[in-house]
Amino acid sequence: MTETDSKKSRRPEEGRRREEIIRELLTREGERLSQNVIKDLTRDLGVSRATAYRMIKTFRACGAVTAPMTRPVGRPKGARVLDATRELLIRDAIENFYLQPSRPKFSQLVREISKRCLKERLPAPNWRTIKARVHDIDIQTRTRRRSETE
Repeated sequence: MTETDSKKSRRPEEGRRREEIIRELLTREGERLSQNVIKDLTRDLGVSRATAYRMIKTFRACGAVTAPMTRPVGRPKGARVLDATRELLIRDAIENFYLQPSRPKFSQLVREISKRCLKERLPAPNWRTIKARVHDIDIQTRTRRRSETE
């Protein structure tokens, strides 16, 4: 058995142990938990205070504790966090500036969007955000728009 296999086999055991500790704690303490109880819990489980509260919340909601390792970290893939104004500004710049037969460089598109954002007193998006929006437009549409003659 490799090290990763042994870690995987310990995860369910650890989850059950944590679940049992939290179940016993909530049975003993009731709804309101003092800071000292939470401090003891974090020490017993070896997790941060925020993780302990998250586990308690999950346990109260569904009666189980999921190990923090099983939860994905960060934003979900494909999540959009820009406001609608900047999204519209980016879309307009891509369609009316970038997808032209003359095909400006990507760096020129980034500068154009930055200028437009500055004009509107909005923070400019990161170049990776702009690149993602360009790639959201399917390849046939991009090719067709660039090959059109005016």
